[in-house]
Amino acid sequence: MKTTPLLLSVLALTAFAEDAKPNKTLPLAATQAAEAAKPAEAGKPAEAPKTVQVETLTSEGKTFVLVKVIGDPQAFANFQNDVQTISQEQQQVAQVKQLAELALTTPEREARIRELETKFNRLKTDNETMAKTYGFDLTRQYVIVPTKVVVLTALTNEDYIKAKATAGFKEESILNAGDKKFLIKETVTGAAEVEAFKLQLQRIIEAKRGLQQLIDAQPRFTKEEDKKKIEDAIAKTKADVDAAGAEFKKAHGYDIPTEFNLQTAEAKLYTLLSDDEKKNLDKAAEPKKDGEAKKDAPAAK
Repeated sequence: MKTTPLLLSVLALTAFAEDAKPNKTLPLAATQAAEAAKPAEAGKPAEAPKTVQVETLTSEGKTFVLVKVIGDPQAFANFQNDVQTISQEQQQVAQVKQLAELALTTPEREARIRELETKFNRLKTDNETMAKTYGFDLTRQYVIVPTKVVVLTALTNEDYIKAKATAGFKEESILNAGDKKFLIKETVTGAAEVEAFKLQLQRIIEAKRGLQQLIDAQPRFTKEEDKKKIEDAIAKTKADVDAAGAEFKKAHGYDIPTEFNLQTAEAKLYTLLSDDEKKNLDKAAEPKKDGEAKKDAPAAK
């Protein structure tokens, strides 16, 4: 499955002072796997094997584990905004650290160091908040997989009034965003379905863009031979665009709007597992045999 790298997905903190780094938090699934894979301590009865149910994703030979399901458009917008904010804070810390290293006088250096401490403490606090809210930590790598998208078209008040007057109108087909209203043309659900839908849209939009470029270039051709070539190219491209549009309408029940928004309504956030985390997860997922269970148990005295 093709995955979408998260904005600034690898956000290492190696540029900062070693003793000021935020703690590297393990994803819950990896933590559970590590605990489940531990042998029983001496003197304690062996517990029944723990079942660790986690969702993993394999991409380009790497294993990712699910840490968060972001379940509605507003929550996803908030997540994007929070990631952007903490990424900007990280860049500011790196810039101030560089300025502190380049300071020419002691007073300037001390002032930069104080500024660095203030900004880094804020970054550390926000990083901890992100970990609690989303399972997101700046020291880890992530991918985000959209699992539901909605196709939106903007509505004027007049459009909204007309839509309400039509037979079969459903209020849930309208998305309110402040003082703006949008008509939900379609909801696409499922990671594979969302990916296929986006690719189909992308191909059609690129074909339309290519057609428009040919039309714009047509007046520059003055020789009869060149005119014929550009006319043939336009005709062929237009036929491809029309065929793709007809296929889209047949599959989705509407023509692609001239202007529309494609908004993520649900997404899954995965984090990359290290080799050790992957081993622990695999070990926890393997059912123990009777002999192995007895081997982990303390010897009877």
